Amino acid sequence: MRRIVIVVTLVCTLAGPLSPTGDGSAQDLNPGPATPNALGAAVPPELTQYAADWPVPMGNLAGTRAAANAAITAANVAQLEVAWRFPIEATSAYGGMSATPLIVGDTVYVQDMQSNVSALDRNDGAVTWEHHYDTTSIGPNGLAIGYGLLYGTIGDTAEVFALAADTGAEVWRIRLSNHGGEGVDMAPTVYDNTVYVSTVPGNSTSFYGGGRKGILYALDARTGTVLWQFDTTTDNLWGNPRINNGGGLWYPLSVDEAGNLYFGTGNPGPNPGTVAFGTPYPNGSSRTGPNDYTNSLVSLDSRTGAIRWYHNAKPHDLFDLDFQLTPILATLPIDGTPTRVTIGGGKAGTVIAFNADTGAVLWEATVGEHQNDELQTIPPGETVEVLPGPLGGVETPMAYADGTVFIPVVNLSLGYKATEVDFASLDITQGTGELVALNAVDGSVKWQVDLPAMNLGAATVANDVVFTATLDGIFRAYAAETGEPLWTYQAGAGINAPPAVAGDLVLVAAAGPLIAPAAPPAAATPGGPAEVKVTPATEPVSELIALRLPSGVGATPAP
Repeated sequence: MRRIVIVVTLVCTLAGPLSPTGDGSAQDLNPGPATPNALGAAVPPELTQYAADWPVPMGNLAGTRAAANAAITAANVAQLEVAWRFPIEATSAYGGMSATPLIVGDTVYVQDMQSNVSALDRNDGAVTWEHHYDTTSIGPNGLAIGYGLLYGTIGDTAEVFALAADTGAEVWRIRLSNHGGEGVDMAPTVYDNTVYVSTVPGNSTSFYGGGRKGILYALDARTGTVLWQFDTTTDNLWGNPRINNGGGLWYPLSVDEAGNLYFGTGNPGPNPGTVAFGTPYPNGSSRTGPNDYTNSLVSLDSRTGAIRWYHNAKPHDLFDLDFQLTPILATLPIDGTPTRVTIGGGKAGTVIAFNADTGAVLWEATVGEHQNDELQTIPPGETVEVLPGPLGGVETPMAYADGTVFIPVVNLSLGYKATEVDFASLDITQGTGELVALNAVDGSVKWQVDLPAMNLGAATVANDVVFTATLDGIFRAYAAETGEPLWTYQAGAGINAPPAVAGDLVLVAAAGPLIAPAAPPAAATPGGPAEVKVTPATEPVSELIALRLPSGVGATPAP
């Protein structure tokens, strides 16, 4: 850090009880609903007051990424025009901004990849206040709001902070881990006066060193005091903490109406294997077994951290195929009966629907290209090409609306040997993408669109429109029912951040590497998609772009 801070040392207690099954099967301990405490309702008041805006990274605590009161439709999306721009000066290996902005009344809150926070005027993008941490995050990071405070993380130093939402003044700040190889790169979740946030087994300097793990913490929202913690790597890194590593959360949790938590976790390591202390451990042999709770969807009791159920979507993973996305919560007619469902996905290129009460699998769908990803053994001396690779599958968040799940897909391979990764074979310019719409009741494909570059802009729904974006800098709109292209916008940098939508406003950060030639889009053809032609500069322009419908178009809600 660039300034001296006082770090309060906190005593933590281990979450429990953990599931005794240990085989990746689901277990329902049904702890019951959360009880709001004396400070007020369990849901932060900002999330209720500004529900028609975009007050949490996924739009709502159900993780649907569906705008609640958008004025944008298939009939008017082509009329979106640039309202203002905010320059993004931060840089990192993954770009300048990968977080979803928050839209809360008259204010937009953003965090960049140097962990810095800015509050902007919703109407013109003018800076209201800024709070600088100047510490690298590898993302996706981001912010959460509740009880008058704005919560976020400082990537490489594994810290969590609370700022006054109106002034940016720091209220508290704590360090989650004193292990120099661990970081924290997710946007927190705030519920019932508690902040939920997790470490990950690395930072911008290095990742997946021995002994690094992901732990989910529940913090008092007023003070940052640790209430409980949950180790996503179970039995002390599967019995070999000198070598093994893994787990942790990359994206915010979902919370249901009963106060139960749902989250996806990262992969185990080393992958695919390693040579440590002079001894080879090929094909994950240092970490035998399924390596719970990595690559899993997990449900906990929000009050105690007790596990309700979990499902390991990729047991004993060799290829960095996380199940990391924020789960989607919905009620669907399963076999004719209204059923509470949670839907998870991740880099394994699978999307799985579960009964939210029991963890029973309802359906599983495979998306994107797959090759050798089910292997459990790589022969000595051989290199195998694997799809999805560690930057492939479903990298960024899904969306849900009206019985359909929208899946942003990346197809990018990587070579693996028994004890090492062939990073020389990684070429993001060769990555392609897809946008896939699945029937949320049974997982069947409704439609699919192929994209020329990596789809890292998530999926976001506004009425009958679904948005996504790619590393060629193109922000894209499709008809939610059919996948018909409606409109495109060419930004001046690659897009690897999810947008936010509120009323007549769309915010999208273009601050990633621009991996495709920056040729302007072809002219729109009769009956084809309308396009905004913005030719990128010779040097990519990193910025947050505010797109808005012209005055009088659509029903524009007041902030």
